[in-house]
Amino acid sequence: MSKDNKNENKELRITADPLSKFHMDEEQLRLELVKAQYALRETRQQGQATGLLVLVNGMEYSGKGAAVTQLRQWVDPRLLNVEATIGTVPSKYEPIWQAHVAKLPRHGNITAYFGNWYADLIEGALLLMKQEKSKDKEDEFEAWEVYLRHQLNLLAEFEMDLMNNHTKLLKCWFHIDEDTLKHRIKDDKDDPEWLYHMDWQDKKKVKRFNKIAKVILSQQQDWIILDGSEPQEITENKSKKEYKDQGYSEEANLQFCHEVLHATQSALLSSQQNDSKHPLVSEITRNINAAFSWADIPDKLTDIDDPDMGKTNYQKALAKKQNRLAELLRARADYKGKEGDGEPTNHHVIFAFEGMDAAGKGGAIKRLVAPLDPREYQIYNISAPNRMEQQHPYLWRFWRRLPEFSPTLKEERLSRIAIFDRTWYGRVLVERVEGFASEAAWQRAYEEINRMERDLAEKGTIIIKYWLAIDKQEQLERFEERKETPHKQFKLTEDDWRNRDKWHEYVQAAADMLARTNTKQAPWHVVATNDKRTARLAVLDHAIAQLEKVIKI
Repeated sequence: MSKDNKNENKELRITADPLSKFHMDEEQLRLELVKAQYALRETRQQGQATGLLVLVNGMEYSGKGAAVTQLRQWVDPRLLNVEATIGTVPSKYEPIWQAHVAKLPRHGNITAYFGNWYADLIEGALLLMKQEKSKDKEDEFEAWEVYLRHQLNLLAEFEMDLMNNHTKLLKCWFHIDEDTLKHRIKDDKDDPEWLYHMDWQDKKKVKRFNKIAKVILSQQQDWIILDGSEPQEITENKSKKEYKDQGYSEEANLQFCHEVLHATQSALLSSQQNDSKHPLVSEITRNINAAFSWADIPDKLTDIDDPDMGKTNYQKALAKKQNRLAELLRARADYKGKEGDGEPTNHHVIFAFEGMDAAGKGGAIKRLVAPLDPREYQIYNISAPNRMEQQHPYLWRFWRRLPEFSPTLKEERLSRIAIFDRTWYGRVLVERVEGFASEAAWQRAYEEINRMERDLAEKGTIIIKYWLAIDKQEQLERFEERKETPHKQFKLTEDDWRNRDKWHEYVQAAADMLARTNTKQAPWHVVATNDKRTARLAVLDHAIAQLEKVIKI
């Protein structure tokens, strides 16, 4: 077979058929599922691959497990990852999606995820509903519904960012009627651990669950609703043994497998598109891309101070500022108010350092952490993404490094300070300038980053961002010093020298970044000086000021 014929056959294999779910018989469906699986995996060798995340949610006893089991029997199980979580009340300190990002599929893979962030969301709403007192007539919604609707809005934006970054979503909600639920609870099968920690025999609790489900399904229109109810003659006439042999709704299983096939085909089509024509990019985003305009370069990026601070004065000021910073960082998990009767603040802290090559990010970080115990923080030195990171949404490698709260730790503050030496802003800086990201991708990234930082700040995370600026001559002198200093030579690469030729492009990229991502919840602080000592003290002064706004000690 000629090369052209091979390419033609491959193109035919990955053409989506939007009518397939209406006319395929069982054998044809099984074949097409396997073909689509392998074609999706092969896209990793052909360019931009797309992953498929199947969110499986709904009532217990509705046939979710039976449907995924059926899918697993019909496909190559090596290419289908199945994950499951039992719903837990969302953390007070992290966005609802954070606990689940590790389970996102690689581009080219399929993951079926039971529970996921919607199980946690339902747990949180159920808890509020249980605690709720009588409704204030002046309020449009009860507290549980206000919480639920707000979180649904945040999740919709998070899911949009996943889809715009090559992770297709299929959201399946399984539902059964009251008679089917009653019948299945009373069968002689072993029951799994109750989802949402809820007794499904309690009609009052089921009613609460259905009220929450109604809000979710009405606010988010992208759910596929699968009816797992059995025909009436089964629930009324079949014996327990006959029912046990029958299993859950075959029709729902078949529909679920059809939906997975169609979603896989859609993911394949997405993989064939370059980013600027990606079908998952919203029209609003595409219009923003078309209208992109460069920001004016602020004077603070080009008007660089050049003081010369003496070593003695520097050392005295440094020690005092470091002690104050350490005091504030350690107090953030212990402070309970002036009377000692408030709740601990429990803030995560994120320091984000960006700047020109050799601007002093590493030196500033060393002085920042000097008074701390190494177990109190994590430093992430960010370089180019590895292959696994490239096969996930752009922000995935940063999501996985965000500080987490662990109630099992004896000291809550441990590992809850994250310091990034270069950050997620690489997409709108080096990836933009060097052409590693398409125009659509880096222009879209400003709002994606703003949404991530907003979600973190809403949960109390303190985000402190620095841009360190030096002039081009100072950079050259520091490069020459590194070249001549043995223990600093590793810091200097060919890329550093090459990037100097694009100095003005990087300054413009920094100006656009500052203009579009300097938000109330995560403002930028520009430190523009050629003097290393002045820069380090300025970083400490600003960090202290930001922490003192929140921590009152």
